Amino acid sequence: MRATATVRGLGAPGQAPQRVVRRFSWWQRATHALLAFAVFGLILTGMPLRYPNAFWASPLFVLWRSQAGAAAVHKVCAVLFFAAAGMHLVTIASGLATGKVRLRTLFGPDSILPNPKDVRDVRQHIRYLKGLGPRPEFGRFAFWEKFDYLAEIWGLLVIGLSGLIMWFPVPAARVLPGWVVNAALIFHSYEAILAMAFLFTVHFFNTHLRPEVFPVDPVIFTGDIPLREVGERYPGWYRRLDPSASRAVPGGKPSPIAHVIAETYMAVGIGIMVLVMLTAVVEAARFLVALIRG
Repeated sequence: MRATATVRGLGAPGQAPQRVVRRFSWWQRATHALLAFAVFGLILTGMPLRYPNAFWASPLFVLWRSQAGAAAVHKVCAVLFFAAAGMHLVTIASGLATGKVRLRTLFGPDSILPNPKDVRDVRQHIRYLKGLGPRPEFGRFAFWEKFDYLAEIWGLLVIGLSGLIMWFPVPAARVLPGWVVNAALIFHSYEAILAMAFLFTVHFFNTHLRPEVFPVDPVIFTGDIPLREVGERYPGWYRRLDPSASRAVPGGKPSPIAHVIAETYMAVGIGIMVLVMLTAVVEAARFLVALIRG
């Protein structure tokens, strides 16, 4: 696979130049931005609706004007959520139509889909963390990034489909058993909590909180990754790149806008996650006490 060169810089002019290659196209970055915005809105509207009596729910209902307002914004964000999924399907269809993506490469070394090598990489990475062997030579995507991708697909299917059943319960009840509508509420709320916890802990740590990129990895904002970083993090991909295709651009720190966006998402996201988790623990404790008392 050959890398497409880019002329966009990662920092302000006047800094030492560095060579970069394109990791994400503008369409992929737009898809991610829409998905992140939609998920953030779904969490900030859905969690207070799930726990309306929590002390932290009231300020959010004030923000959305009422519980009805929160529900309305939740539905708008759900539409954006499905729109992001549609944009990703357009990416796949366009790649297949233009030949940029071929069926035989879907499970190749630089594909975001898992392959048998990822199983070996997991074992080798565990040995590496124990100091018993070298670090795996990851391709374009490490196994945890592929897991993130599969988690998004799973979340779309479970949260999205259950949400549609809750949104349109009468049509759903005409073609599905009645208990499915009740089950949808359970699957929707608990899968949303699980997805939120994963997003604001594992995903954020792997993306922005790693020591080498803290406090923000600019690649999702610029689409560019330094060639040096490719060699360090993705040596398998690096060996398949054509270094002459990279371009020198001004170096420097990520833009202030990237810092504001990433740090706001992390601060608010982790904050709401902690509040939801504490509320869920209190709710579970009350249910257990009531169950014991009979």
